Amino acid sequence: MKKKSIIVLLLLSFFCKEQGVKIEQIGKESITTTKFEIYYETYIEKASRLANAEKKTLFELMCNPEKIPQDPAIQEMIMGLEPKNSYQKYREMKIIEQAAKLEGFDKKPIIKNILEQVLLETLVNLYIQEKMQNQIKISDTQIENKCQELRKQDRRIENLNVEQCLKFAEAVLKQEIIKVEYPKLMNEIKESVQIQKNFEFDKDKYLEEGITLFKEMQKIGNCPTSLQKKEK
Repeated sequence: MKKKSIIVLLLLSFFCKEQGVKIEQIGKESITTTKFEIYYETYIEKASRLANAEKKTLFELMCNPEKIPQDPAIQEMIMGLEPKNSYQKYREMKIIEQAAKLEGFDKKPIIKNILEQVLLETLVNLYIQEKMQNQIKISDTQIENKCQELRKQDRRIENLNVEQCLKFAEAVLKQEIIKVEYPKLMNEIKESVQIQKNFEFDKDKYLEEGITLFKEMQKIGNCPTSLQKKEK
């Protein structure tokens, strides 16, 4: 019996550790430290990817508020790196989520479709971004040379300190690489997926004449008659 009790206690201890400590109850959901920390870590990862910036850069801005650009979106993103601010946002979203679910809002067909579309767009953007980042290989020497090159071309860059110049040079190099490599990457991705066309279906005619909603939009929007006839 003692052996069984010990096993049960160990299992309970492991389960509680995995679930974390309960912070509060929001509607039907129990908010735990584990759930919030997963949200918090994901927020940081998302901010880094969507801003196309290294986490170190974001952390430096958080620690040096005076360096944060005067951009409301960037300011809000950096504020979210503070646990208190992040939890407040998480808490508010969970409250609204519970209210939405109580009303069955998440079950509406159009809402489901919008969520699926947002998921598709986000997946595509994150996938391409990660693939692109994996192809960007820049050495310290290249960055230093680019910094010197930019200093000669622009007086404003000449006034930057070494650290600022190197960061700017690295960003410029990345953009130059992306400009060249992006079309190649897109071709590689498209070639990796098999596509079978239905030659019995006239796709062009369908897109030009077969979308009833688009025709209604043209009428409501008072599109030129010539354009509407072209679509018929």
